[in-house]
Amino acid sequence: MEKAKDGNLKIDYVLAFLSAFILIYHLTTLVIAWSDIPNQIAIHYLNGIPDKYGPKYLLIVIPLIGVLIWFLLGILVRKPEKFNYINLTEANKDLQYMKARRIMSVIQNTSFIMLLFVNKALIRGAMGLEYSFQLSISLLLLAICGLTPLYFLIWAFRLKQ
Repeated sequence: MEKAKDGNLKIDYVLAFLSAFILIYHLTTLVIAWSDIPNQIAIHYLNGIPDKYGPKYLLIVIPLIGVLIWFLLGILVRKPEKFNYINLTEANKDLQYMKARRIMSVIQNTSFIMLLFVNKALIRGAMGLEYSFQLSISLLLLAICGLTPLYFLIWAFRLKQ
């Protein structure tokens, strides 16, 4: 069991490092591009045409919301015993807690990175640049956030006592 815990810690550190690196890179590019971003930016598109606008300061709010969500999900990562489980027994409790912790860590970091990619798409759109790559990556990460708990539920449902 100790090896499994060490493996989880390594993955957690790698994901946290990746999230921090992407955040620093994102904030650096935001600061560099800030003067080139118009005061009003498109925040909603309908059929590829902007139909709602907001202040460019929203580009700062989105990463802040992402950091807040990252910290709140981090609380859940550290407390896997608080979740509801399928087929939880004393024999498989540690295994289920380990899996739940890993799943929550993946959701914590992918949701954070997803918000940064959405923000990057908004920045690029505001500057008149192509943003479909960043939007596609954010949608892929959103799908991972949705499919990861589904995988865990199926795994737990099939778990033998």
